[in-house]
Amino acid sequence: MRFALFISMLAVALGPAGCLPPEAQAPRARPWVAAAGNANNLNVVMAAQVRSRAGFQYWQRDAQGLWRAGGVGQGDAAAWAAWREQLLVFFSPSGRYGLFGPGRTDVQPSPVPAWAPVAACEDGLAADAFGWDAADELIHARLEDGAWTWRRVEGRPERGRVLDPCAVRFAGRLFFLWREEAPTLTESVPEHRLRFLYLDKGRWTGPIISRLAVASAPCVAADGGVLACLYVKPPAGEAPQQWGLATYAATDEDWHEVGEVDGLPPDVPAALGRQGDRFFVAALGADGPEVAPLEMPAGPRQAPRVGEFVPLTSGEGRSEGGGGAALAWLLGVVALGILAGALAARRRAQGAAAGRAPAGPAPLVPATVARRAVAVAVDYMLISLAMAPMMQAYWPDLGERILAADPDVWREVTIVHMLGTAAVIAYMAAAEGLLGRTVGKHLAGLEVRSTDGGPVAWRQAVVRNVFRVVDELPAAYLAGLVSILIGPRPQRIGDRVARTLVVMRSRGEAGAAA
Repeated sequence: MRFALFISMLAVALGPAGCLPPEAQAPRARPWVAAAGNANNLNVVMAAQVRSRAGFQYWQRDAQGLWRAGGVGQGDAAAWAAWREQLLVFFSPSGRYGLFGPGRTDVQPSPVPAWAPVAACEDGLAADAFGWDAADELIHARLEDGAWTWRRVEGRPERGRVLDPCAVRFAGRLFFLWREEAPTLTESVPEHRLRFLYLDKGRWTGPIISRLAVASAPCVAADGGVLACLYVKPPAGEAPQQWGLATYAATDEDWHEVGEVDGLPPDVPAALGRQGDRFFVAALGADGPEVAPLEMPAGPRQAPRVGEFVPLTSGEGRSEGGGGAALAWLLGVVALGILAGALAARRRAQGAAAGRAPAGPAPLVPATVARRAVAVAVDYMLISLAMAPMMQAYWPDLGERILAADPDVWREVTIVHMLGTAAVIAYMAAAEGLLGRTVGKHLAGLEVRSTDGGPVAWRQAVVRNVFRVVDELPAAYLAGLVSILIGPRPQRIGDRVARTLVVMRSRGEAGAAA
């Protein structure tokens, strides 16, 4: 019963835990807002003066819904992509790029000689960007494994006819889209249609002209199953302009209108982004950017709808749901404290009822290395399972990046290792200080005792577990294993410092605990 209660408290304590700018040409004559998102983050960007320099202001929403604000005066930004945990920004006309995030500003030289970047998007662990070279040819640049590669795009769209370009990855294809003036029966009202190229299996297809008529810069975003485009519909007679939503169909390689977007004023600059499998609309209000979820229609007669807008006037430190994890951690700490007090009171009551002094030293039978290894494996498995929800929430792509040998993943790995080490020390010190054994040791029939035969004290439990950081060097508890094998007693370094010993539990004690 005590161990079931302890596991419950442990779970409570440890368990929680590319839309591009609608106008990519610089300088821009009207106010604008942009969005860029991926599986982890949503970024909202707008032009701003930062320390009297031309730059941009951005707000980043992480996987827990926590918004952070930042501003950089690096020049006129030309294209964005939400790449990993940072915002990838390209500057024009210099062509250089930068990675921006909480506590990070890293600006690098241009990856392509003499080019003007105009659009970008993320592709998991890689990033793609497009721009024009000095000969007005379209260049596709790709950042992968820490290195840039680039080449000219087949199809050669005319630079003078490409308006408001953007890029997006969808269904294994890389799309480069723009709006282009199309011939009409009346020259008084020019019509613009959406055109695009796409790269599939190393080959470019297009340009393809779609049936979709757009009166504004197209803004595209894609989740796992839908490629969507937010745009202003052309005026129809005396009816006011409206925002529309269209989706791409691979069957006929064309765009199809879903309907007018309810809840989005037609005269407000807006952008489309995604975070995970959800779409968001960013709009530029009177006091700054605002963000609202986009509800896709569930049926053929329903229209896409924008939810309630949330202003991002300050952004810094404001959470949408992230406080739940902190509250769960706090409740877990409180629960562990209550459990510790209850068990201590129970021990005192049992001692008083027995009417005798604590038992003297008992014969100690040191535990075998095999049993200790089983106990450690069980404990580490429990801690890993308890931390899994937090890992998935904060670093959902960490495993993929490790397998891909991402050179920049060491920062996240270091953070995770530190958190895991802290969790191991806290859990094992608490379990051994309260009960004399962890769950793994209980299942393996082991317990921790003082070398004089008495129960392990709190100070000893803390010291022996803090020294795990030494015992596990250089890896896989090698230092601790050597200490167990060559010492006069089978003690790892932490045991020697704390004067403790891991021993076999007697059958009588095991039966009493059960």
